[in-house]
Amino acid sequence: MYKAPTGGAVGGGAGLALTGADIGWWIALGIALLITGILLLHARRRRLS
Repeated sequence: MYKAPTGGAVGGGAGLALTGADIGWWIALGIALLITGILLLHARRRRLS
């Protein structure tokens, strides 16, 4: 039975490696989501004030 990897730097990296996707794609996706979140938060704060 497959057990999903737990969180943490080492466990998270192993979990991403098990998905078969290149780690670079996961890093790029994480950065893109972070930038998108910052931009949305900035736009929302500017609209509210």
